[in-house]
Amino acid sequence: MRRTFRLVTSALALMAVPALSDAAEPGKAEARNGPYLGVQPGLRDTAPGKVDVKSRGALRVATWVGFQMQGGGGRVFVQTSEPAIYNLVPAAADEVVLELTDTRLQSRNDGRRLETTYFPTAVAWVDAEQKKSTTTVTIKLREIVGYDLRQEGNYLILDFRPPTQPIVLPGAPSAPPSETAPAEPAAPPT
Repeated sequence: MRRTFRLVTSALALMAVPALSDAAEPGKAEARNGPYLGVQPGLRDTAPGKVDVKSRGALRVATWVGFQMQGGGGRVFVQTSEPAIYNLVPAAADEVVLELTDTRLQSRNDGRRLETTYFPTAVAWVDAEQKKSTTTVTIKLREIVGYDLRQEGNYLILDFRPPTQPIVLPGAPSAPPSETAPAEPAAPPT
């Protein structure tokens, strides 16, 4: 308990230092400093606080719902304590819904929405929800694109194809007018 408290206190102190030293504009997101500590399939299978997670009886545990900038379309993955039993569920055309049976989210935090609209991929957001012994993962797409779904050990991985339309990120300046747009009429001579 004391070690956890010290780690949290140290992390909070380190996060406060840049905020005090930099005079950032209000409302502007601060650049991320430091390494990503989350799960990365093929590189890092555990994240802080997720070590030694095992199934609970007949229930698997969904330990991580993640997103990666892979290819042009993005990758969504779900890590479970053992290989998942899942179904693709019919949904809206711009959604992919997976139901993981006999699976529970490890914590409420694992069900938080992943807002991916700031990445130029086909994936708009990812949401995980717990209902009894089923975990439902919903992936909202910016546009309807194909994807590959595969299971690799304790991971379900969905690799989406790149979008066909240009992606306009939130807060990005709008595109310049087209060269084929009609020119404004010239002012009459005076």
